[in-house]
Amino acid sequence: MALMQSHWGGRGVKLLWVKRVVILLVLLNVFQLLILLNSENRPVKPSTALKDTPSSRPQGFSGRQSLGKPWPLLGAFTSWTVDPDLDPDSCEAFFGNGYTQAFTLLDPGPHSHARGSVVKEDSRVRSKRMQEIVESWREREVKQGLGQVKDEIHGVSSQTDEQAAQMGKQNKVYQPSPRGGLFQCFYSQTLRTSICEGTNMIMYPKKIKMSKGGELLFAVMGRNEEEELPYFTTGAFEIMVPEKEERRALFNKSMLERLIPVKSITKHTMHHLFEQIRTIPVDEVICAQRVSTPTIVVTRFEYANLFHTVTDWYSAYITSRVTNLKRRPRLVFVDGHCKSPMDEAWQAMFSGVHFARHLTGPVCFDHLIFAPLGYNSPLFKGLDLGLSCTGCAPEDIPNNPRHNTARIREFGEFFVAAMNTTANVMPQKAIFTFKVLFVRREDYLAHPRHSGKPESRLSNEVEVLEALQAWASSRSGMKREDGVELSVTIVEGLFAHWALHEQLKIVRESSIIIGAHGAGLSHLLFAMPRETVIVELSSPFFVRPHFEAMSQWMGMEYHKIDMASSEADCSEVIRDLDQIFLGLIRRRDYKLTIP
Repeated sequence: MALMQSHWGGRGVKLLWVKRVVILLVLLNVFQLLILLNSENRPVKPSTALKDTPSSRPQGFSGRQSLGKPWPLLGAFTSWTVDPDLDPDSCEAFFGNGYTQAFTLLDPGPHSHARGSVVKEDSRVRSKRMQEIVESWREREVKQGLGQVKDEIHGVSSQTDEQAAQMGKQNKVYQPSPRGGLFQCFYSQTLRTSICEGTNMIMYPKKIKMSKGGELLFAVMGRNEEEELPYFTTGAFEIMVPEKEERRALFNKSMLERLIPVKSITKHTMHHLFEQIRTIPVDEVICAQRVSTPTIVVTRFEYANLFHTVTDWYSAYITSRVTNLKRRPRLVFVDGHCKSPMDEAWQAMFSGVHFARHLTGPVCFDHLIFAPLGYNSPLFKGLDLGLSCTGCAPEDIPNNPRHNTARIREFGEFFVAAMNTTANVMPQKAIFTFKVLFVRREDYLAHPRHSGKPESRLSNEVEVLEALQAWASSRSGMKREDGVELSVTIVEGLFAHWALHEQLKIVRESSIIIGAHGAGLSHLLFAMPRETVIVELSSPFFVRPHFEAMSQWMGMEYHKIDMASSEADCSEVIRDLDQIFLGLIRRRDYKLTIP
């Protein structure tokens, strides 16, 4: 009996230990689950890899962001911290960091300012106020149990705006702040325009008159450009104000002219958009869907031209930086343009791209930002100003802080990183292939009004190509001291038939980029500034400063071969190119035997 008791007693002890282990494992799993859930609701911190320093720009708008692509590590990145003492005539101010004057048009705080007046404030005060707003968003969601925030943007349905809004109300899509939204603009004295942003805003897609956008090109051939550009009816965008406040226009005429002047832009769509923004009491707000991820509104004009698209890309990029977004934002195209080869890059650079007329409205945005038009971009405005700005590495800026800049290189690096481009470039000591990219202009359909035949800037393009190929053959075969031969290759840049990532790859691999004036040379912004030389064949009929200026802003070597007409003298082109080639070989110290 005693033996039996001992046997069962030992078994009981074992069972007790098993129960304890099982309970411990369950508790550990529950603890890990709680940590995971807590981390998912925690705001994303900025990447330390970006060398981000505390900024005096508003933090609160972007603090709530938890979704979206992270910013890549950029060697040319420098902080976008506001410097109130920044010289407005400096290159740093011109290329984007000159948006230093903060103006508040709407403040939901307890000490709100007089309605209808522009109030200039210190942006550090705005930072604290906006952070408080964002924290109140989080607390309110927890207390009121609103459920999961839906960050996906839904497409068009057959519902009217009113039906979609009613459905959103039933599903508790949005519970607005009882104090309404905040709206402010950052004005650049240098560029004479503003980047504006607001919280608790609403977009009504069907109040924007334009084509749907995003169609295949062949489906909309012949469509008029006016149909693709937006016309805003009253209240196309609204911003929330406290209950029982009267509806009114957000901007008055003097505000608008001061912050978003029209100047020489014939159809300033952003000016017209702001003119139609209205306030709406929060108790009247009904939305079909809610977007909590920061979203930038972009209107494009010459969307199928690489140069003009680059100005839009740059504008969207600096808008993200000026508003201190911790991750890459979404974009909403407020235009009705069809698909283009440039769409690949928009998708790669940002966290989502949507056409306004594809959305089921009304759409509520926690944080909505308005990018300046490409015509207000530094890359466009700088062409007529004769800026004495030189691109350099960030560490070289102090050598000449007024005229040196790393901003264009920073943008180029961001673009290349976003496109995930890897070039097959050999290290200098082992180089055996020297690529020369000849950018050609060829027949292609660019947009619904295009004939398919771009204007020729080089009438004997084929003859020039054959001369380049013969020259490359004559220069191939030079040997290094270790006996390795150098092969010079001419790459025929038929960009109209290449995907954008394919174009970018060959640009990164090329030591010389040569071509007549044309948008394709805009690729120089994405080349390696210390490794690539730009050669422009300049016709007297197309004298433009674009690529000489852009090369200088990148800190790249640039040469112009002037032509007497639209026909190039091939012997002169080869003679000049050969001198450029030999100079490059000597400077890079390839240790080649040059005949």
